[in-house]
Amino acid sequence: MTLIELTHQVGINPKWVSYTGGGEFHSSCPACGGSDRFYIQPNRQMSKCLGYYRCRKCGISGDSIQFAKEFLNYSFLEAVSAVDAILPEVGISKSKSQSYIFEPVELQYQSLLWIEKATKFVIDNHERLIGQDEVMSYLSTRGLPLDAIRRYKFGWLDKPQFLSRTDWGLEEQMGRNGKPRPLWIPNGLIIPIMGYNNNVIRLKVRRFDWHEGDKLPRYVSISRSMNGLSLIGNPQQRTLIIVESELDAYALAHAARFFVCVVAVGSNIKNTDTLVDSLAKKAKHLLICHDNDDAGEKMFEKWKKLYRRSRAFPTPIGKDVGEALQNGFNIREWILQETVNQ
Repeated sequence: MTLIELTHQVGINPKWVSYTGGGEFHSSCPACGGSDRFYIQPNRQMSKCLGYYRCRKCGISGDSIQFAKEFLNYSFLEAVSAVDAILPEVGISKSKSQSYIFEPVELQYQSLLWIEKATKFVIDNHERLIGQDEVMSYLSTRGLPLDAIRRYKFGWLDKPQFLSRTDWGLEEQMGRNGKPRPLWIPNGLIIPIMGYNNNVIRLKVRRFDWHEGDKLPRYVSISRSMNGLSLIGNPQQRTLIIVESELDAYALAHAARFFVCVVAVGSNIKNTDTLVDSLAKKAKHLLICHDNDDAGEKMFEKWKKLYRRSRAFPTPIGKDVGEALQNGFNIREWILQETVNQ
């Protein structure tokens, strides 16, 4: 993928402005939200790959590999493969990855301070969601009624927050103005992923004020959320369902309750991590609930290459789980027919 294609993955649509650096594009910044201060030179040759970016407001910068790691939560090897980088010193290139030598991503654990702050943030903002009738109604149509919202600790943030990075255990980053860059958490639906002891290990926000043509992404992963894929449900279950979005994963887990474990990939091109790889190899049923579109088909093909026992499991109606539920489809009965009754 080019750097422009990577920006599309986070919901940014840069606009061409000049021929500088082989072509320069401007957009809002995915780090600080600054309007039209983020510039991208996708054809600029860097030391390892094509593509350079920088924000004139907060000062963040890097190449295509760094962008994939920072804003798409890719591991280093995933980023290298995604942007077709060539690293002579370690002999990694996309051409070699296409021979399908697969290595699952090693999970990188956060500091205890980050986990503490993220967990408190979720608890503090959970009750705010209950009074948001429009959002509650939307979640209900997506298979997430009040008891699911309570169970999974979804929350709501009325206004964006700009917090101290060091207070969350993150490294300090200085902007061009000489002041520390804040940790940006946008307003919207707070979607936490819990680890052991109900501690938050990943944090994402769905911006409900997002609209077509918006310069900022619809889904924002909070900086230093754990890499890898998200497990929802009991990982000891022998039925493993793979789905792209977190909301669809939660809806599947809520419908099936205690007899499946659901994995939210977060992006149809992300690689499995060491934990999911282990579970996938042991699963009795490995069901790939991909979207009913070309990207979804590619997602299934990828999982099928990795795990031969993978079975395609798209919803029979709608583009995805969310649309199927909105059309009255009985998700629980569908899963039972595919698993318990076989």
